[in-house]
Amino acid sequence: MACLCGYLAWVSGATDNAIYPTLFMEYVTSVAGWDGDDFAGWARFGSVALITICLAGLNYTGLEIVGNASMIVCVIAMSPFVILTVMAAPQVDPSRWFQMPEVPGEDGTDAELFDDDFQTSAGPLPLLTLGGILWRPYLNNLFWNLNSFDSAGSFSAETNSPSKTYPRGIFIGLVMCVLAYVLPLLVAVGATDYRQSDWVDGHLGSVCVEIGGKWLGAWTIFAAAISNLALFEAEMSSDAFQLMGMAERGYLPKIFTTRSRYGTPTAGIVFNTLVVVAFGSADFGQLLELLNSVYALSLLMEYAAFVKLRLYHKELQRPYRIPVPDWAAVIIVIPPALGILVIFAISNWYVYYFCTGIVVVGIIIFKFSDIFKRLGWVEFESRKTNNHKYATAPLDEDGITNPLEGPSA
Repeated sequence: MACLCGYLAWVSGATDNAIYPTLFMEYVTSVAGWDGDDFAGWARFGSVALITICLAGLNYTGLEIVGNASMIVCVIAMSPFVILTVMAAPQVDPSRWFQMPEVPGEDGTDAELFDDDFQTSAGPLPLLTLGGILWRPYLNNLFWNLNSFDSAGSFSAETNSPSKTYPRGIFIGLVMCVLAYVLPLLVAVGATDYRQSDWVDGHLGSVCVEIGGKWLGAWTIFAAAISNLALFEAEMSSDAFQLMGMAERGYLPKIFTTRSRYGTPTAGIVFNTLVVVAFGSADFGQLLELLNSVYALSLLMEYAAFVKLRLYHKELQRPYRIPVPDWAAVIIVIPPALGILVIFAISNWYVYYFCTGIVVVGIIIFKFSDIFKRLGWVEFESRKTNNHKYATAPLDEDGITNPLEGPSA
């Protein structure tokens, strides 16, 4: 199950990572005024591939460089939204927050407000529309924009003190993420009179032009573009270290444990780069729901592992222990698990077919890996997990054992 969980998380992360170079090029072509039809085919593929390779090269040079670069991008990307919030706050009319979406077809509005055939295709349940909101695409977009916090665990052992640095970083990141979404959107909606149909990709740029002028709109578009590069670097790091961690557990060939002179997982970065380049020209707008479903499956496995470790392996030393009683550990996973089940329940049939196919392929890969391991055709890491070892191992100065040699919950 651990191998399957890691495989599902990697499939979702690696394919999702191909979105960011593509989105960056869309911003570039939009600002440059290039025709999307002219800048297509091999020209588009070559540009996306070149960006991917350059970013992978930066990732190869180490987590410290990636982290520092991401901090700089974070400041640049967040600053226009901070300015927008300050400038537009006096113009906010709170009553606009409670306006219901218009009903398609009334008042001259488009009868097909949401015309994505994939996201509105049939599923086991009828397409749920309540209050003018199509809940399937809404929940999927919300889930996609707020997920992957667990991916930071792939390189938590690279920090100086996982027991302190990792939980503090996750908490700060969660707060910043929520505020960065909620505050600018509340101000933008409350300070403008745009209709629901106006809120499409890139519309915040138009709002910034109206509130602060063309300079703020241009800054917002630039910030959104480079933020995709930071997202790429973070995803590439987590996916590469995840492959290395799986190889260290004996689930993948030993070649994935190879580190560069900078300490980064060489084979993992190369393999992920090839995957991103291969999918770089694909239209991921319609694959969002499929990628979400695979990631959701891995999350359910992580929740189950968390509960089992807390209830049945209390003696294990952990880099960090969530400060709640064991019974509360069960309670806190119920809301997100129910949310995932709701997303699955309202999904279309393609999601069920896709998840079934991905799981079957993962099981086949695991079986073949086991055969290759027994026959000695491919070299695997031979280190075994020993629960008793982790239960009695001495603690270091931070009060933890080696995080690469024991599970945590």
